[in-house]
Amino acid sequence: MKDKKELQQVTNCALCADMCKYSCPTYLASGNETISPQKIARLFVYEDKGLLKDRKGFSDVMFQSCMCGACKRHCVYSDYDLRKFIQMGRSIAFKEGLLPDETKKRVKTFTKYGNPNGERQLIQKGTGTVGYFISCSAYKDEALLKAMDRVLTASKMKVQQFGGADICCGAPLYYAGDPEGFTKAAQKMKKQIERRGLDRVVTMCPNCLKMMGELYPQVGVKLNVQLAHTSEFLGSLLSERKIKVKKAKGTATYHDPCLLANDMDITVAPRQIITALGYEIKEPVYTKDHTHCCGAPPGARLGFSKLADQVKSMRLSELKQTGADIYVSSCPSCKAVLSNLGVKDIAELISEQIVHG
Repeated sequence: MKDKKELQQVTNCALCADMCKYSCPTYLASGNETISPQKIARLFVYEDKGLLKDRKGFSDVMFQSCMCGACKRHCVYSDYDLRKFIQMGRSIAFKEGLLPDETKKRVKTFTKYGNPNGERQLIQKGTGTVGYFISCSAYKDEALLKAMDRVLTASKMKVQQFGGADICCGAPLYYAGDPEGFTKAAQKMKKQIERRGLDRVVTMCPNCLKMMGELYPQVGVKLNVQLAHTSEFLGSLLSERKIKVKKAKGTATYHDPCLLANDMDITVAPRQIITALGYEIKEPVYTKDHTHCCGAPPGARLGFSKLADQVKSMRLSELKQTGADIYVSSCPSCKAVLSNLGVKDIAELISEQIVHG
């Protein structure tokens, strides 16, 4: 490792008491010490000293992280994020052709279609300088798309909706360890936004928000727009009375999407919406900045389906314990992964309770 500061950081992590592992969803779900934060850091120290011989084993561990940010959130060191090093490890795996099969499939599909799911049709409707970007995770969710349509229509705001085809934030390539491909996707997104004359972009997907706001600048791509998550945007529509809703009765449990809570500190806005809609919130044990990742689709941030299923099962069990009437989230991927609980997106709740006129 050329950077001495980085080597010192990861060494400190490798020698730490490793208490942050009790916030790590992959460790908690699997019980595998090898993929706890401290043990991953130790692999980098061994790698730096030339002590690692099992290249495939090293690469596999890099793809057994949810990349959820729980270890950063609960780290005793400031200005340290183990994910930076995991991403380095993924880049090595990409160069050496050692990607897990699920991740490899997503990269192959992305290379062919410009998105990880093979979408072919472009969604483009509406006008105005506010853009609503429909992520690949929301593209095939008809209920979600209809809900946002209904909310935007009721608000009478001019909003351009766009997504599908080969427009993608590039997250699948980023998490696969392909910095060159990710940079090209970022540049393409910038051109798409500029071509539409947007000055504000709203998206449901926390991954998209993280890519555009945090990671694009790291590869030299700066978007000259305001960025917002839909929970913030929809919350403002409610508070400004641009949409009116009827009150519901019952209890609701909100699942905090990991990146939204850990990287963007967006935990208040979704709960304000749920309360405004009339629900009493029943919090799970692991909530807000202690949330656990849903596991995400296999091959996305996590490279292995078995581990993704273990993380998903753990999170489903945690949420079920509240015994709430409904379960809510604000991430299309979380909604899909936690579908056994009938999770709804906040946009769907608002849509169901809109009062016209």
